[in-house]
Amino acid sequence: MKVCIIGLGYIGLPTAAMFASTGATVVGVDLNEDIIEALKCGEILIEEEGLSDLVRKVVSMGTLRGSQIPEEADVFIIAVPTPIGQDNKSDMTYVASATEQIVPFLRAGNTVILESTSPVGTVDELMSPILEGSGLIIGTELYLGHSPERVIPGRILTELVNNSRI
Repeated sequence: MKVCIIGLGYIGLPTAAMFASTGATVVGVDLNEDIIEALKCGEILIEEEGLSDLVRKVVSMGTLRGSQIPEEADVFIIAVPTPIGQDNKSDMTYVASATEQIVPFLRAGNTVILESTSPVGTVDELMSPILEGSGLIIGTELYLGHSPERVIPGRILTELVNNSRI
């Protein structure tokens, strides 16, 4: 299985490393060139217990690599920031942009999962119309999911393994 994770922050990078540790082929996508360059060397730019060793291991195994551009995959996970704007609402710009970025790489049978903190209805109201631009029929040829972000900083790897996700 090939997984493409958009966003290599505190949620995306640990998620990518966990999938890669199971033998899945994972490409982690981030627009920040420093993150991608560090990942190529098996290094990370965030602090999280156990993550550095895990990333070093899966990069050396060849199951995790970084890119600034998405690739075809079986599963796409969007794990980008949703900062609170001055109007006290989530800024969904990054989610919309990440969704647009993967459209050219979608094919029948793919699954797209949103793993960013987001308002109810984000998948149906924001992502679905963008993903329909792929020409794939949602629910028949393309499958969507939402995995609420439910981790405790400092325990992210443990939380990813033990919490129900989707």
